Amino acid sequence: MLKVQSIPQTRENVCAAIAVIDQESNFIANPAVPSLGQLAEKALREKFGHVPFLSGMAMDWLDNHPKGEKSYLQRIRIARTERDLDLTYRAMVNDFGTASNMSLVVQSGLLNRMIEERNNISTVGSMQVSVRFALDEARRHRYLPMTLSDDYAVRDELYTRRGGMFYGVKQLLDYDTGYNRKIFRFADFNAGRYSSRNAAFQHIISILTNQKLATDGDLLLYGKDGKPLGQVSGSEKALRAMVSANHLGLSDKQIRNDLLHEKEDSFATTQTFIAIKGFNFSKTGKPAPYAQLPGIDLTSPKLSHKMTTASYAASVDKRYNKCMAMK
Repeated sequence: MLKVQSIPQTRENVCAAIAVIDQESNFIANPAVPSLGQLAEKALREKFGHVPFLSGMAMDWLDNHPKGEKSYLQRIRIARTERDLDLTYRAMVNDFGTASNMSLVVQSGLLNRMIEERNNISTVGSMQVSVRFALDEARRHRYLPMTLSDDYAVRDELYTRRGGMFYGVKQLLDYDTGYNRKIFRFADFNAGRYSSRNAAFQHIISILTNQKLATDGDLLLYGKDGKPLGQVSGSEKALRAMVSANHLGLSDKQIRNDLLHEKEDSFATTQTFIAIKGFNFSKTGKPAPYAQLPGIDLTSPKLSHKMTTASYAASVDKRYNKCMAMK
């Protein structure tokens, strides 16, 4: 897969890919998840439980549709893999389209993003690739908009060993980071590209302003579709106040424009990034770390024990170093 992606076939890159695959699935393309059906049903009941009346109606509907075959709730209960749940959700979308006479609209692709946002299976396959990342990559190589079937085709490819590795290796290795250790790249794989660099930037702001800030790697606030929101995050608010108080010559508009590049390599060359790094050096007399592990607590019904992005990255890094040490 490295050759296909035109990524250097070095020992480091091979071991990095192997480490993530071993961490996520032990090289199984569509791995079974213990008690997945029970966990999924519990999560559904908790989700609907915030509105008791709606909860009863929703669960009854799931238990009685479709007619004449296994109900959606039965399919959820016996699900063993993420693909089982994914296919159940797809069937529900198709049922909705038919019942509402909107099948053509649903299949056209006009509602793809809304449908994706409501699909709880967001990372899949042997490398637990971000479905959003894979779909974005697929869209980049198309001239026409993707239909719902096109979206589903990408998901189906992710459940294969080849497809999971194709997109997984790309997500992990096909971008420049500036990191001096692979562990930060592993953290990015879990939390999003450049999260480790941005977490370190948040830490600088926190130290310079003497404020407690999240170090999750997101300098802006984002919606379910992954697009930045107009609201000002805690990090951006602290950054604006610090720039103003110390007369660093950046307007709020300039700061926002620069922060919009936080998911790109180019953020490190923006006026905001350079100014804050320089201000930190003038205050401390030493350069700040370029990257640090993001402070994120991971929550998922699939997790049997507490895990953070830092512990995930450390676990993958341990596998990576073991691979690198092999003769």
